[in-house]
Amino acid sequence: MSITYLLDEHYPGRLADDLASAGVDAVALARDRPELRGADDRAVLEHAVAEHRVVVTEDVATFGVAISLVPNHFGVVFCHHSRFPRTRPGLAKLAQALIGLAETPPEGLGEHPIVWWLAE
Repeated sequence: MSITYLLDEHYPGRLADDLASAGVDAVALARDRPELRGADDRAVLEHAVAEHRVVVTEDVATFGVAISLVPNHFGVVFCHHSRFPRTRPGLAKLAQALIGLAETPPEGLGEHPIVWWLAE
């Protein structure tokens, strides 16, 4: 099974474009799912479940609650903002890390409710 991503609202559409140009299916909530802008994390995770997508987010504290409320998700990838700042170089680094994760995912990511911390 291939990994598909839903990028949380703090990530720009160009990140999804960078992933797509590398062959990774990704949508950016801010651009591609405008109905979810400002929605609570539970609604975002439920939407990701409906689309069989793994959520990529920085929101560790609040997404933890959503994970407990939506236990049958397809995965959540946490990215720390200091490791992957939302600058051009930081987003390029994040794109490469997400491409690598999609190419060699941990067992079950995209199939089972796995939570993963993205490293470099």
